[in-house]
Amino acid sequence: MGYAKVSQVTRGIHTRQFSRAFVVGDNSSRVAIVSIDSGMVSHVVKMEVVKALKEKLGDVYTEENVLLTATHTHAAPGGYLQYLLYLIPSQGFIRQTFFSLVKGIVKSVERAHESIQPGYIYWNEGEVHNASINRSPTAYENNPEEERNRYEDNVDRTMFLLKFTDINDKPLGMINWFAVHPTSMNSSNQLISGDNKGVASLMFEEMINGVESLPGKGPFVAAFAQSNAGDVSPNILGARCPSDPSEKCDIDTSTCRGGKERCIALGPGQDMFESTWIIGRKQYKVAKDLFKTAYRRLAGPVLFIHQFIDMSNVELESNGTERVRKIAFNNDVDVS
Repeated sequence: MGYAKVSQVTRGIHTRQFSRAFVVGDNSSRVAIVSIDSGMVSHVVKMEVVKALKEKLGDVYTEENVLLTATHTHAAPGGYLQYLLYLIPSQGFIRQTFFSLVKGIVKSVERAHESIQPGYIYWNEGEVHNASINRSPTAYENNPEEERNRYEDNVDRTMFLLKFTDINDKPLGMINWFAVHPTSMNSSNQLISGDNKGVASLMFEEMINGVESLPGKGPFVAAFAQSNAGDVSPNILGARCPSDPSEKCDIDTSTCRGGKERCIALGPGQDMFESTWIIGRKQYKVAKDLFKTAYRRLAGPVLFIHQFIDMSNVELESNGTERVRKIAFNNDVDVS
Protein backbone atom coordinates (compact mmCIF):
# COMPACT_ATOMS: atom_id res chain seq x y z
CA MET A 1 0.00 0.00 0.00
CA GLY A 2 1.43 3.38 -0.93
CA TYR A 3 2.90 2.98 -4.39
CA ALA A 4 -0.49 1.89 -5.78
CA LYS A 5 1.05 -0.84 -7.95
CA VAL A 6 -1.13 -3.87 -8.58
CA SER A 7 2.02 -5.89 -9.34
CA GLN A 8 3.49 -5.19 -5.89
CA VAL A 9 2.31 -8.39 -4.21
CA THR A 10 3.59 -9.46 -0.79
CA ARG A 11 6.23 -12.21 -0.91
CA GLY A 12 7.53 -12.19 2.66
CA ILE A 13 8.57 -10.08 5.65
CA HIS A 14 11.48 -7.68 6.06
CA THR A 15 10.35 -6.30 9.44
CA ARG A 16 7.05 -6.95 11.17
CA GLN A 17 4.32 -4.34 11.59
CA PHE A 18 3.74 -3.01 15.09
CA SER A 19 1.14 -0.85 16.80
CA ARG A 20 2.61 1.35 19.53
CA ALA A 21 0.22 2.95 22.02
CA PHE A 22 0.52 5.53 24.79
CA VAL A 23 -2.20 6.50 27.25
CA VAL A 24 -1.90 9.92 28.90
CA GLY A 25 -4.37 11.23 31.45
CA ASP A 26 -5.11 13.19 34.58
CA ASN A 27 -7.93 12.96 37.12
CA SER A 28 -10.56 14.12 34.63
CA SER A 29 -9.36 13.38 31.10
CA ARG A 30 -7.53 10.73 29.13
CA VAL A 31 -6.23 10.27 25.59
CA ALA A 32 -4.78 7.27 23.74
CA ILE A 33 -2.13 8.02 21.11
CA VAL A 34 -1.32 5.19 18.69
CA SER A 35 1.27 4.99 15.92
CA ILE A 36 1.08 2.02 13.55
CA ASP A 37 3.49 0.70 10.93
CA SER A 38 1.12 1.15 8.02
CA GLY A 39 0.45 3.37 5.04
CA MET A 40 -2.42 5.25 6.62
CA VAL A 41 -5.36 4.84 8.99
CA SER A 42 -8.85 4.37 7.60
CA HIS A 43 -12.02 5.67 9.22
CA VAL A 44 -13.51 2.19 9.21
CA VAL A 45 -10.47 0.83 11.08
CA LYS A 46 -10.89 3.48 13.77
CA MET A 47 -14.61 2.75 14.05
CA GLU A 48 -13.90 -0.93 14.62
CA VAL A 49 -11.08 -0.17 17.08
CA VAL A 50 -13.30 2.12 19.18
CA LYS A 51 -16.10 -0.45 19.08
CA ALA A 52 -13.76 -3.19 20.35
CA LEU A 53 -12.30 -0.95 23.06
CA LYS A 54 -15.79 -0.09 24.32
CA GLU A 55 -16.67 -3.78 24.50
CA LYS A 56 -13.53 -4.51 26.52
CA LEU A 57 -13.06 -1.35 28.62
CA GLY A 58 -16.38 0.46 28.62
CA ASP A 59 -16.65 4.14 27.72
CA VAL A 60 -13.09 5.05 28.73
CA TYR A 61 -11.97 5.31 25.09
CA THR A 62 -14.18 6.88 22.45
CA GLU A 63 -13.98 8.26 18.95
CA GLU A 64 -12.99 11.60 20.49
CA ASN A 65 -10.02 10.57 22.65
CA VAL A 66 -8.44 7.81 20.55
CA LEU A 67 -5.85 9.23 18.15
CA LEU A 68 -4.66 6.80 15.48
CA THR A 69 -1.76 7.74 13.23
CA ALA A 70 0.32 5.80 10.71
CA THR A 71 4.02 6.07 9.88
CA HIS A 72 3.06 6.04 6.18
CA THR A 73 5.33 3.15 5.25
CA HIS A 74 4.77 2.16 1.62
CA ALA A 75 5.71 -1.45 2.35
CA ALA A 76 2.70 -2.61 4.37
CA PRO A 77 -0.36 -4.58 3.19
CA GLY A 78 -3.35 -2.71 1.78
CA GLY A 79 -7.01 -3.56 1.37
CA TYR A 80 -8.34 -2.12 4.65
CA LEU A 81 -9.77 1.24 3.56
CA GLN A 82 -13.42 1.88 2.80
CA TYR A 83 -13.03 3.87 -0.42
CA LEU A 84 -12.82 2.34 -3.89
CA LEU A 85 -9.82 4.35 -5.05
CA TYR A 86 -7.63 2.90 -2.29
CA LEU A 87 -8.88 -0.65 -2.86
CA ILE A 88 -7.94 -0.83 -6.54
CA PRO A 89 -4.20 -1.55 -6.01
CA SER A 90 -5.00 -4.31 -3.49
CA GLN A 91 -7.70 -5.67 -5.82
CA GLY A 92 -10.42 -5.29 -3.24
CA PHE A 93 -11.08 -5.32 0.49
CA ILE A 94 -8.88 -7.80 2.37
CA ARG A 95 -10.44 -8.98 5.63
CA GLN A 96 -7.22 -10.52 6.93
CA THR A 97 -5.38 -7.20 6.68
CA PHE A 98 -8.28 -5.23 8.14
CA PHE A 99 -8.85 -7.40 11.21
CA SER A 100 -5.11 -7.86 11.83
CA LEU A 101 -4.75 -4.08 12.03
CA VAL A 102 -7.77 -3.72 14.31
CA LYS A 103 -6.67 -6.55 16.59
CA GLY A 104 -3.11 -5.20 16.87
CA ILE A 105 -4.22 -1.64 17.60
CA VAL A 106 -6.73 -2.76 20.24
CA LYS A 107 -4.15 -5.00 21.89
CA SER A 108 -1.60 -2.18 22.07
CA VAL A 109 -4.12 0.18 23.69
CA GLU A 110 -5.12 -2.54 26.16
CA ARG A 111 -1.48 -3.04 27.15
CA ALA A 112 -0.99 0.70 27.61
CA HIS A 113 -4.21 0.89 29.63
CA GLU A 114 -3.09 -1.96 31.89
CA SER A 115 0.29 -0.27 32.42
CA ILE A 116 -1.04 3.12 33.56
CA GLN A 117 0.89 4.55 36.50
CA PRO A 118 1.85 7.99 37.87
CA GLY A 119 4.68 9.58 35.95
CA TYR A 120 6.12 12.53 34.07
CA ILE A 121 6.31 13.71 30.47
CA TYR A 122 9.38 15.56 29.23
CA TRP A 123 9.88 17.19 25.85
CA ASN A 124 12.76 18.09 23.61
CA GLU A 125 13.42 19.02 20.00
CA GLY A 126 16.33 19.07 17.58
CA GLU A 127 17.16 18.63 13.91
CA VAL A 128 17.82 15.57 11.77
CA HIS A 129 20.28 16.24 8.95
CA ASN A 130 21.23 14.24 5.85
CA ALA A 131 18.09 12.11 6.12
CA SER A 132 15.66 13.93 3.83
CA ILE A 133 15.34 16.04 0.68
CA ASN A 134 12.49 17.76 -1.13
CA ARG A 135 11.48 15.45 -3.98
CA SER A 136 9.71 18.26 -5.84
CA PRO A 137 12.02 21.28 -5.53
CA THR A 138 10.73 22.98 -8.67
CA ALA A 139 7.16 22.76 -7.39
CA TYR A 140 8.28 24.19 -4.04
CA GLU A 141 9.77 27.19 -5.85
CA ASN A 142 6.27 28.04 -7.07
CA ASN A 143 5.29 28.98 -3.52
CA PRO A 144 5.21 32.74 -2.82
CA GLU A 145 8.66 34.17 -2.12
CA GLU A 146 7.54 35.69 1.16
CA GLU A 147 6.42 32.25 2.31
CA ARG A 148 9.67 30.55 1.27
CA ASN A 149 11.70 33.24 3.03
CA ARG A 150 10.18 32.22 6.35
CA TYR A 151 12.15 28.95 6.30
CA GLU A 152 15.82 28.07 6.06
CA ASP A 153 15.24 25.03 3.87
CA ASN A 154 12.66 23.42 1.60
CA VAL A 155 12.07 20.59 4.11
CA ASP A 156 11.32 20.63 7.84
CA ARG A 157 14.23 19.00 9.69
CA THR A 158 12.73 19.35 13.19
CA MET A 159 12.23 16.30 15.39
CA PHE A 160 9.92 16.88 18.36
CA LEU A 161 10.10 14.26 21.12
CA LEU A 162 8.08 13.30 24.20
CA LYS A 163 9.70 11.19 26.91
CA PHE A 164 7.51 9.21 29.32
CA THR A 165 8.84 8.16 32.75
CA ASP A 166 7.50 6.91 36.06
CA ILE A 167 7.68 9.11 39.19
CA ASN A 168 11.26 7.92 39.76
CA ASP A 169 12.23 8.98 36.22
CA LYS A 170 12.55 5.41 34.99
CA PRO A 171 11.92 5.45 31.20
CA LEU A 172 8.56 4.01 30.12
CA GLY A 173 8.25 5.15 26.53
CA MET A 174 9.02 7.68 23.82
CA ILE A 175 7.27 9.13 20.80
CA ASN A 176 8.72 11.59 18.33
CA TRP A 177 7.56 13.29 15.16
CA PHE A 178 9.89 13.87 12.20
CA ALA A 179 8.94 14.55 8.60
CA VAL A 180 10.26 12.00 6.12
CA HIS A 181 8.58 9.46 3.86
CA PRO A 182 9.17 5.80 4.77
CA THR A 183 9.98 5.05 1.12
CA SER A 184 13.55 3.83 1.45
CA MET A 185 12.08 0.50 0.32
CA ASN A 186 11.20 1.28 -3.28
CA SER A 187 8.31 0.10 -5.43
CA SER A 188 10.17 -3.04 -6.54
CA ASN A 189 10.07 -4.31 -2.95
CA GLN A 190 7.66 -7.16 -2.15
CA LEU A 191 8.44 -7.60 1.54
CA ILE A 192 6.36 -6.21 4.42
CA SER A 193 8.46 -3.56 6.15
CA GLY A 194 8.16 -0.73 8.63
CA ASP A 195 10.78 0.99 6.45
CA ASN A 196 13.09 3.59 7.97
CA LYS A 197 10.74 4.62 10.80
CA GLY A 198 10.02 1.01 11.65
CA VAL A 199 13.69 0.09 12.00
CA ALA A 200 14.36 3.28 14.00
CA SER A 201 11.74 2.12 16.52
CA LEU A 202 13.31 -1.33 16.71
CA MET A 203 16.75 0.19 17.35
CA PHE A 204 15.48 2.45 20.12
CA GLU A 205 13.47 -0.29 21.83
CA GLU A 206 16.46 -2.63 21.71
CA MET A 207 18.63 0.06 23.31
CA ILE A 208 16.25 0.36 26.30
CA ASN A 209 14.84 -3.17 26.56
CA GLY A 210 18.11 -4.96 25.79
CA VAL A 211 19.15 -7.30 22.99
CA GLU A 212 17.66 -10.27 24.84
CA SER A 213 14.15 -8.81 24.44
CA LEU A 214 12.30 -9.87 21.30
CA PRO A 215 10.95 -7.09 19.03
CA GLY A 216 7.60 -5.85 20.32
CA LYS A 217 7.85 -7.82 23.58
CA GLY A 218 9.72 -5.42 25.85
CA PRO A 219 8.08 -3.02 28.33
CA PHE A 220 9.55 0.12 26.75
CA VAL A 221 7.76 1.43 23.64
CA ALA A 222 9.37 3.78 21.10
CA ALA A 223 7.31 5.28 18.30
CA PHE A 224 8.79 7.22 15.39
CA ALA A 225 5.61 8.89 14.24
CA GLN A 226 4.97 10.83 11.05
CA SER A 227 4.89 14.59 10.72
CA ASN A 228 4.45 16.99 7.77
CA ALA A 229 6.12 14.62 5.29
CA GLY A 230 4.47 15.95 2.09
CA ASP A 231 7.20 15.95 -0.56
CA VAL A 232 9.94 14.90 1.88
CA SER A 233 11.93 11.91 0.59
CA PRO A 234 14.56 9.75 2.36
CA ASN A 235 16.24 9.06 -0.98
CA ILE A 236 18.84 11.76 -0.49
CA LEU A 237 20.82 11.07 -3.67
CA GLY A 238 17.83 12.33 -5.59
CA ALA A 239 16.18 11.15 -8.78
CA ARG A 240 18.41 9.29 -11.25
CA CYS A 241 18.11 7.46 -14.56
CA PRO A 242 17.62 3.67 -14.20
CA SER A 243 19.82 2.88 -17.21
CA ASP A 244 22.63 5.08 -15.87
CA PRO A 245 22.34 6.00 -12.16
CA SER A 246 25.21 8.45 -12.53
CA GLU A 247 22.98 10.58 -14.74
CA LYS A 248 20.51 12.92 -13.07
CA CYS A 249 17.02 13.06 -14.51
CA ASP A 250 15.02 16.03 -15.72
CA ILE A 251 13.56 17.40 -12.47
CA ASP A 252 10.70 19.11 -14.26
CA THR A 253 9.38 15.95 -15.92
CA SER A 254 10.96 13.20 -13.75
CA THR A 255 12.10 11.46 -16.93
CA CYS A 256 15.35 10.60 -18.70
CA ARG A 257 16.41 10.24 -22.30
CA GLY A 258 13.95 12.76 -23.59
CA GLY A 259 10.97 11.33 -21.74
CA LYS A 260 11.62 7.71 -22.71
CA GLU A 261 12.54 6.56 -19.21
CA ARG A 262 11.02 7.37 -15.83
CA CYS A 263 13.38 8.32 -13.03
CA ILE A 264 13.98 6.43 -9.80
CA ALA A 265 15.05 7.92 -6.47
CA LEU A 266 18.15 6.57 -4.76
CA GLY A 267 18.98 6.43 -1.08
CA PRO A 268 22.43 6.57 0.53
CA GLY A 269 22.97 2.80 0.64
CA GLN A 270 24.12 0.21 -1.86
CA ASP A 271 20.53 -1.04 -2.08
CA MET A 272 17.13 -0.22 -0.60
CA PHE A 273 17.70 -2.45 2.44
CA GLU A 274 20.89 -0.65 3.43
CA SER A 275 19.26 2.73 2.73
CA THR A 276 16.39 1.81 5.05
CA TRP A 277 18.76 1.13 7.94
CA ILE A 278 20.90 4.20 7.24
CA ILE A 279 17.95 6.62 7.28
CA GLY A 280 16.43 4.79 10.24
CA ARG A 281 19.69 5.02 12.17
CA LYS A 282 19.93 8.77 11.52
CA GLN A 283 16.51 9.25 13.11
CA TYR A 284 17.39 6.88 15.95
CA LYS A 285 20.61 8.72 16.81
CA VAL A 286 18.94 12.12 17.02
CA ALA A 287 16.06 10.68 19.07
CA LYS A 288 18.56 9.00 21.40
CA ASP A 289 20.33 12.30 22.07
CA LEU A 290 17.06 14.19 22.53
CA PHE A 291 15.77 11.51 24.89
CA LYS A 292 18.86 11.69 27.07
CA THR A 293 18.69 15.49 27.29
CA ALA A 294 14.90 15.86 27.66
CA TYR A 295 14.66 17.78 30.94
CA ARG A 296 11.75 20.14 30.24
CA ARG A 297 8.72 18.73 32.02
CA LEU A 298 5.17 19.18 30.75
CA ALA A 299 2.54 20.37 33.22
CA GLY A 300 -1.13 21.23 33.16
CA PRO A 301 -4.37 19.45 32.23
CA VAL A 302 -4.71 16.76 29.55
CA LEU A 303 -6.96 18.02 26.77
CA PHE A 304 -7.95 16.81 23.31
CA ILE A 305 -9.95 18.13 20.37
CA HIS A 306 -11.83 16.03 17.83
CA GLN A 307 -13.83 17.28 14.87
CA PHE A 308 -15.11 16.22 11.46
CA ILE A 309 -14.45 18.48 8.47
CA ASP A 310 -16.21 18.11 5.12
CA MET A 311 -13.22 18.60 2.83
CA SER A 312 -15.47 18.63 -0.24
CA ASN A 313 -17.03 21.87 0.96
CA VAL A 314 -14.14 23.95 2.32
CA GLU A 315 -13.87 27.66 1.52
CA LEU A 316 -10.45 29.01 0.55
CA GLU A 317 -9.22 32.57 0.40
CA SER A 318 -7.36 33.25 -2.85
CA ASN A 319 -7.97 36.26 -5.10
CA GLY A 320 -11.55 35.85 -4.00
CA THR A 321 -13.51 33.32 -2.01
CA GLU A 322 -13.28 29.89 -3.61
CA ARG A 323 -14.74 26.56 -2.63
CA VAL A 324 -13.45 23.01 -2.92
CA ARG A 325 -15.69 20.87 -5.13
CA LYS A 326 -16.46 17.17 -5.21
CA ILE A 327 -14.59 15.32 -7.93
CA ALA A 328 -15.57 12.72 -10.51
CA PHE A 329 -13.33 10.11 -12.09
CA ASN A 330 -14.76 10.59 -15.57
CA ASN A 331 -17.38 12.97 -16.84
CA ASP A 332 -17.54 11.40 -20.30
CA VAL A 333 -20.79 9.72 -21.29
CA ASP A 334 -20.74 6.74 -23.64
CA VAL A 335 -23.84 6.95 -25.84
CA SER A 336 -22.87 4.23 -28.30
